[in-house]
Amino acid sequence: MSSSPLTSRFVDFAVGLDLRAVPENAVRAAKSAILDWIGVTLAGSAEPLAAALLAATGGDRGGPCTVVGAGLRTSPGTAALVNGACAHALDYDDYLAEGVIHGTAPLMAALLPVAEARGRTGADLLRAFLAGYEVQAHLSSVLGQPLIHRGFHPTGVLTHLGSAIGVGALIGLPRERLATCLGLAGAQAAGLLTSFGTMAKPFHAGKAAADAVLSAFLAEAGFTGSPAVLDGERGLPMVLTGIDDDRLGAELGTRWLVVDNAVKPYAACGAIHAAIDAAIRLAPLVDPARVERIRCDVSAVTVRAAAIPRPASGLEAKFSTQYAVASALLGAGAPAWHFTDRGTQRADVMALTERVDLVSTYERITQARVEVLQTDGTRHADVIDWAKGSPGNPMTSEDTARKFLDLATGRIGPSAAAEVVALVDGLDKQPDLRDLAALVRGAEPARADV
Repeated sequence: MSSSPLTSRFVDFAVGLDLRAVPENAVRAAKSAILDWIGVTLAGSAEPLAAALLAATGGDRGGPCTVVGAGLRTSPGTAALVNGACAHALDYDDYLAEGVIHGTAPLMAALLPVAEARGRTGADLLRAFLAGYEVQAHLSSVLGQPLIHRGFHPTGVLTHLGSAIGVGALIGLPRERLATCLGLAGAQAAGLLTSFGTMAKPFHAGKAAADAVLSAFLAEAGFTGSPAVLDGERGLPMVLTGIDDDRLGAELGTRWLVVDNAVKPYAACGAIHAAIDAAIRLAPLVDPARVERIRCDVSAVTVRAAAIPRPASGLEAKFSTQYAVASALLGAGAPAWHFTDRGTQRADVMALTERVDLVSTYERITQARVEVLQTDGTRHADVIDWAKGSPGNPMTSEDTARKFLDLATGRIGPSAAAEVVALVDGLDKQPDLRDLAALVRGAEPARADV
């Protein structure tokens, strides 16, 4: 059992966080994550799950908070739910490879509506973002892979905690109530790998965001909950993973994990990006008509979480290393819109998908080796140590801006998209967030005549 109260360690970090003391590279990484979040959320707002969520919450309109890309304002909780799910809808949002967690999708979905409703500044938002991100990142660096191997989705579980810390910090909860907020979030934390390939997977992110808002508001109102949700045999780490380890949070404030945040170049599970990179490089050397077998050495996490053998939809394709590799070898690459229902109906892609074998070889999800055996006996292989976007091979600031503009321009127009880039770049100087929220809200949809 840990010799020091873990819950206190995380709460004290958030309460004591001073934005002026945060390293510049961590602040830049946070801004990059926020810009990427806006882009993927705008794109996700056009997905079917957005319409379903808005229909299911149809009576909740007219509040102070932006639903990104929908032209609507609603309550903080509903905005967090919809925006969190939309941010994760395409599986194009950022991830932390070390913790196997999508940190920004639920965290920003929880923070933006609360900041908008409470009139917080850009600096307030950045501080709260860094507090929440680091809490969930340091938890996931120890607990993420063990959760996966027990069938849990780390994003669905751990971002409840980080997002709750972020919202609690944003609204200024005192230490005792922030601990309660964390306990209330832990009481709601959930997410299962069986949801992968369905709308329920991005729903995990939406629920984490909405539950974080609820937890913070309840704690603010005097609602009680466990002040030691991370501690001991009944704490979340021990109950869900069997781990009660003093390493949890030991490097908070000294090692900023946000600098390792991975912005995705492909709209699919981050655990298959290394294999995609290898297959793209092999494509010019391979004759698809002569492929006999394809061996993919990947991480154990990839085999566990991203190995749907014959995906029947675009959502399932995002979690099929076999499909992604086959598609890339056929020269289709892996752009955002390739992981679609139409892609899984291509006979040539699906035939090649069935020739892909996955082998659990690597520890890191950023690693892969793809070898293609052709019918004439020739072999072609490529090894990736750091997938594009991951810490050893990051997206540049230009890459991230280009991705954002590609996603956002079609939803809010080129002028507004360019203005968003400028506002996020100077986020710590923004006196409030209403201008940014108005830009990402988009136009109100036309009403049908009655």
